[in-house]
Amino acid sequence: MVRKIGIMGSVWKGNRFEKIRAAAPGFEFVDLSGKYSEKDIEECEILFGFISGNIIKAAKNLKWFHAQSAGIDYYLRPESGLPESVILTNSSGAYGIGISEHLITVTMMLLRKMNEYSRLQFQNKWQGLGSVQTLYQSRVTVVGLGDIGGNYAMRCHALGARVRGVVRSKRETKPGYIEELFDITGLDDALGGADIVALCLPGTNETHHLFSKERMKALKKGTIILNIGRGSAIEQDALIELLETGHLGGAGLDVTTPEPLQSDSKLWNMPNVIITPHVSGGTSLEITLDLIADKFVKYLGDYISGRKFAHIVDRSLEY
Repeated sequence: MVRKIGIMGSVWKGNRFEKIRAAAPGFEFVDLSGKYSEKDIEECEILFGFISGNIIKAAKNLKWFHAQSAGIDYYLRPESGLPESVILTNSSGAYGIGISEHLITVTMMLLRKMNEYSRLQFQNKWQGLGSVQTLYQSRVTVVGLGDIGGNYAMRCHALGARVRGVVRSKRETKPGYIEELFDITGLDDALGGADIVALCLPGTNETHHLFSKERMKALKKGTIILNIGRGSAIEQDALIELLETGHLGGAGLDVTTPEPLQSDSKLWNMPNVIITPHVSGGTSLEITLDLIADKFVKYLGDYISGRKFAHIVDRSLEY
């Protein structure tokens, strides 16, 4: 049987696809964004991209699936149809640059009330909004210090912030851009006195509603919360309540529950909230796409040569 690789996504374009094809001599490629047959899918040994459950279920010869996303919670659900026998890898490590720049943008907008000034501009109003804040000397707590959280923490440090990091389990050493490093058991200590809290977490059972009403209520008055991981990490009704009462100073949300966010959600009309539709990953950024393709090419070479992958998703940990 012909060995086939099915790909869905922007990596088909230009040099990225040429790199992939060069790394897999003897394989045929199926463009899952274009025309293909049921037999094409059935014969795919490898799938790569943002792949639907229908395609996964039809890939009877599937041995390895590489997700174009960093988050893989969907592929661990029964509806994805991904058998446990199939190797699952992801594109973690490709998104840190794009998402950290998104986070820095939203951070500065909220600190300087730029989103509120933008609303006034469209109302033709020349009106000052009072005092603003600076990132310099602000205390920033980054919850989840992987590629994304680490890149954001590094940039905050470079701009003069005092940065704390929270990781799942203890580490022997901490990066130079982190002032204090906590494991998850010290989360509440890490949040104490924070001006900005950035959630860079995967969607797992452990992270579900990690930021409960009680935990958010314990934050310093005026704290800004940013979330680019999964909306499920925050108890959203409680977030709305604490924003309404003024306990929280603002929120930057690239993820919500549900997605899309309901059109009647109060979050839409809050002046100190910035909402983006799960686009911080920057899959339209050339650098992000290059890094995603390069990671797949490296893993593809490992797969064909029988070498061990640098990282296989641990289904019990959900990342």
